Amino acid sequence: MEILRALGVDSTLFVHLVCFAISYFFLTTFVLKPYMAALRERENRTVGNEETAVRLIDEANHLQSQFEQKAKAINSEIKGHYDRSRSEAMAKYDQLVQGARTEANSILKNAQGEIQREISGARQALKGEIPAVTAAIASKLAGKEISV
Repeated sequence: MEILRALGVDSTLFVHLVCFAISYFFLTTFVLKPYMAALRERENRTVGNEETAVRLIDEANHLQSQFEQKAKAINSEIKGHYDRSRSEAMAKYDQLVQGARTEANSILKNAQGEIQREISGARQALKGEIPAVTAAIASKLAGKEISV
């Protein structure tokens, strides 16, 4: 005990220890335990939410890849329909154009034949009028009436 008195420890040490024990008990019960419980709950919620977020991100990535695959399949199917329709339309176009060309050539040949017939008719008509025109020109040049 002499050592404790030499260090300056007296009977108030026990009072201090009792005050410390009461304070420790009070703080542990009413402050630290509720704080630690709230901290654990917060960590559990955070970890749980992180796991949920990771799971949802994985699901979103999986759904996006499925969507991209389906979109590619639909695009290729649409392209196939488009190519088929385009080739059918081009075949129909070529058929219509060929028919129009054939009809135009037929009309053109008929028109050329008609023109040739009219030219021949006009030449025949002019052949009959040549002597009369020649006589009229000669009469005008000679100044007197000439008949051929």
